[in-house]
Amino acid sequence: MSNTTRFTVVLTVVCLAAAGGVGSIYLLTRNPIAEKAQESRDALEKEVLPEADSFRELAPGSDVYAGLKDGRTVGYVAEGEAGGYGGKLQVMVGLDTKLVVVKAAVLVHHETPGLGAECASVKSEDTLWTAIFGGERSEGTSWMDQFSGKRKAQLVLGSGVDARTGCTITSKAVIEAVRNALEKVEKLLAAQP
Repeated sequence: MSNTTRFTVVLTVVCLAAAGGVGSIYLLTRNPIAEKAQESRDALEKEVLPEADSFRELAPGSDVYAGLKDGRTVGYVAEGEAGGYGGKLQVMVGLDTKLVVVKAAVLVHHETPGLGAECASVKSEDTLWTAIFGGERSEGTSWMDQFSGKRKAQLVLGSGVDARTGCTITSKAVIEAVRNALEKVEKLLAAQP
């Protein structure tokens, strides 16, 4: 057997073994990963619309849910997306029954660390003193907090929402994604009898 044939056979066996290993790992982990992603999504629904105790999808495949408390609709949760600086940016928005934003949170982003990625971070107000000696701990603040209490007409950069310093493109994308989620809810509600 020539060296070329032997190298070809060895390389083929190694490639098949590697592909089989990667495929096996994928098959073993895809269900737990999907379950964990769904758990995270469910927890975020509860975070953006804390008044609701359960959620029901308004239309199949719409990513718009009615938040229910004791069988009564208390608000809506929807996902919106827009193109950010680093790629697709997705948000989840909780709305009350009057379509006022209760809370908005970033689901997925590919923004620049230290700049656009800061739109999704929460800044703690705690000091070293409270960390060492205890005391009242704060919940922290986020750039996304400014969306709470806003109606669709107020979701305008500069007049209703302030841009994050150094990342105007990301700020515009988040506003567009929040508006997109709100418009999804409006459209579905208008289509219902």
